[in-house]
Amino acid sequence: MLPKRMKAAVVDRPGPAENIHIQSVAVPKLTRGHVIIALDYAGVGIWDAELRSGNWGTIRRGTILGIDGSGTVAAAASDVKRLRVGDRVYAYSYANLVGRFYAEYVSVPADRVERVPAQLEQRIAGAIPCVAITAQSGLRALETKSDQDLLVFGASGGVGSLAVWLAANVIGASVTATGRPDARQYVRRLGAVRAIDPHSPAREAAIKRAAPTGFDQAFITAGGEDLSPFLAHLKSGAPLAFPNGVEPEPHAEGHSALAFDGKTSRTAFKDLNKAIGSRTIPLRVQVFSLERVVDAHRRIERGHVIGKIVLRIHR
Repeated sequence: MLPKRMKAAVVDRPGPAENIHIQSVAVPKLTRGHVIIALDYAGVGIWDAELRSGNWGTIRRGTILGIDGSGTVAAAASDVKRLRVGDRVYAYSYANLVGRFYAEYVSVPADRVERVPAQLEQRIAGAIPCVAITAQSGLRALETKSDQDLLVFGASGGVGSLAVWLAANVIGASVTATGRPDARQYVRRLGAVRAIDPHSPAREAAIKRAAPTGFDQAFITAGGEDLSPFLAHLKSGAPLAFPNGVEPEPHAEGHSALAFDGKTSRTAFKDLNKAIGSRTIPLRVQVFSLERVVDAHRRIERGHVIGKIVLRIHR
């Protein structure tokens, strides 16, 4: 039996991280085509902070944040045949109309939910749905292949981490990743052949060593002045891709710039599980308790997060 009340991280008005507070709210009701998940972990992304601040839509009283996470199916509508109570699952639902993931329970359309591969820890599963599906979408837009040299600029963040891991371990591309000195070993563990500090005075020589004839394509998760010297080393006509929301929008004369979104769907999750297979993902995850959600938002807003931040919902 589901309880009637649950803890959730709630925002009543747009503003700073301190506007988030823990509140007792009603557990969502089960509706047609949905499952209710008892959440173990919820992902925290800069998009959550942008929504909380009022930059990405309207904040109404009682708004619950969070677009993805992992947990266990606690209830399933009668028309949902694929998922059962007790299944260990992860989910990604951006515009969830009946509450989001910073809560003990969430109701999600079943086509945005998938069973977690057996070998993945719940904290990893809770961290990856949005960033993995986004990375998967970008690599598909680029049509990345195993014989290509791929540049991943901004490789140590959530989307960048999964782009490196998928490109190197699933596709078999040769990945050059950018990262600050404290992230270079991390991106190598993800599968990057080379790691370059984008702020280093020696970056030009490092780029030439990494790709003497130029990069075949670029996957970009961050903008800024340090990007241009890397894009100057793209091969003639090589494409670049970036998630919508990267500011300023990357561009390079003579190169197609492909903007994309990570759209959740049953097919996207099936493709992700097929890509993961029996592999583990060495994603760095920083865990905050639900009660420390304000600290988690402060940390995400400071920037330069290596890997992903999650909230631990159930102990």
